[in-house]
Amino acid sequence: MAQDIQQIEQRLAKEIETLLSLKPGAVQADSLLKTLGLDSLRFVSLLIAIEKAFGVNLMKGGIKREALLSVRSLSAAVASMQKP
Repeated sequence: MAQDIQQIEQRLAKEIETLLSLKPGAVQADSLLKTLGLDSLRFVSLLIAIEKAFGVNLMKGGIKREALLSVRSLSAAVASMQKP
């Protein structure tokens, strides 16, 4: 079942907070991914979590670099790859 962008943003924010041991609410939709401190290992973990949670394959789906800028842009990319 496809989720709307706002639901995806909330879930991604929580996932990032967990991965980085941040306080709840520390990550917002407009948070830039590069400023959150995601190293390459945690970034891969985030991608795997996204693929499992939303049933999408980001790499096969042709995710673009622009989608990796913020929580909001990543959420939009995930939403566009979900099956209705």
